[in-house]
Parts: sequence; C-alpha cells; structure tokens
Amino acid sequence: ERVPPADLSWVEADVSRFGLPAPFALVVPGGSAHRPGKRWPADYYVALCQRLLARDILPVLIGGTDEAVLNRVIAEECPGVRDLAEQTTIEELAVLARDAALAVGNDTGPMHIAAVAGCPSLVLFSAESDPGLCAPRGRAVEVLRRDNLGQLSMDQVWAEAEKLLD
Repeated sequence: ERVPPADLSWVEADVSRFGLPAPFALVVPGGSAHRPGKRWPADYYVALCQRLLARDILPVLIGGTDEAVLNRVIAEECPGVRDLAEQTTIEELAVLARDAALAVGNDTGPMHIAAVAGCPSLVLFSAESDPGLCAPRGRAVEVLRRDNLGQLSMDQVWAEAEKLLD
C-alpha cells in the first residue's frame, strides 16, 4: 500500500518574534545526548555557519535543552549566527522550515520536521543509524553518510549544501 507524502502545510505559528531576515538556514548541530557518534563535530558546524554568513545567509541554530550549551559554543565561535535553542515549539520549527533556504543537521528530530515541511534538507548520518530505514522524507532531502562523522569533511558538506541552495 502506498503511503502519501506527509503534509505540514496546515501547521500555523507566529514566528515574527524571531525577526529572522531572509534568507536564513536552519542549522541543527545536536541530537541524542546519549549517542554522540551521531553528531558532526562542532567546529565543522562553526565553519558551516561562517560559509553561510559569507553567502549572506543567516545561520539559525535550532535545538532543545540538550543542545543549549553546544549551540552557545557555536554562536560564540561564529558571531552573526542566531541561536534559538530552547526557544521554538515543533509548530514554530515547521513554519520556520517552510521559510528557510536550507536546513543542515544530524540525524535528529528537527531535521525530520524541516524535511517534511518542505525545506531543502541535508542530513548527516553516521554508522549509528541507517538512512535507508530512518532518513527524513521530503521534497528535497539529501543524505551524507560516513561511519564516523568526523571523517565527513566541511568541503563535502558544503558542496551538497550549495547544490540544495542553487
């Protein structure tokens, strides 16, 4: 039996309080705190945010309580990013994703929301999960996988991100 694509077009939320200028990209550096192997290194996320800023795209860090410290470190290392850790509801995330130029992040829940909402999404997978079973679904989703995410270079991620941006 065919399962129809998910649809979050009905989700509403007022995200004006964030005052995000277009274009912006959602950056999701976190993930399960008890599974650090599913996280691309923080310094790579700093470099990604710097490249987004160089293209005049505002990086917007997304995450919950488990990501607050990580996001703060990235924001301190890369002035100009917006850190929305612990500030968004699932509904707000879906609405933000509809307006975002791009979402880049690890295999974690917010990336599934971004992808289903229609945001061009680049999801990073390690050997700890199988994208064949649990990759986010959406109209423009790309997956990069390495057994160890530390082996996934910034240049490889940026090349895929640029394809989604263009």
